[in-house]
Amino acid sequence: MRRNVKKGFLLVLALICIFSFQVSPVYADADGTELQVTQPEQLEIQLGAEWAAVEFQMKTDAGLYPGSIPVDQDGVLRLEIGGSKSYVLSCMNSSVTPPRPMQVPATTASSEERIASSTDSATVGIPILHLCLFVGGMLLAIGCLVTMYVVKKHRKDAVDYEYNEEDEACTD
Repeated sequence: MRRNVKKGFLLVLALICIFSFQVSPVYADADGTELQVTQPEQLEIQLGAEWAAVEFQMKTDAGLYPGSIPVDQDGVLRLEIGGSKSYVLSCMNSSVTPPRPMQVPATTASSEERIASSTDSATVGIPILHLCLFVGGMLLAIGCLVTMYVVKKHRKDAVDYEYNEEDEACTD
């Protein structure tokens, strides 16, 4: 009787384990060439009101995007992208002629002055706050290590001193 109860208990336990793990179906033809669906991303390029109604073509690594992409009346080019690694926008066959780029007047500043002014305005190297935090942390860590060494040395000397006094008192 006891043997039948153990067998029945083990059978019920095995069935619970089998039914608790659900097996999902696996399809055998998954070779990696299936269509991969990705979430589209929004791209907005603000070109200006003079670019309104100008049409662009987009070429991706998958090929040429069907149709043209017009610029809104606000001068903003809006499109959805996703699933490619490279995107090339061109304004080749637009029905509206794009505006001519304005020429920037040349400056008489030498190249050394331009380099000096660009380095003054840009942050070069490590930001000051990060550098101060790093140096302060290093000083704090070194101070803690020195303090730990001195305290350990002091305790060792104190223990040796107390031991020597007791040892001499016992020998007299």
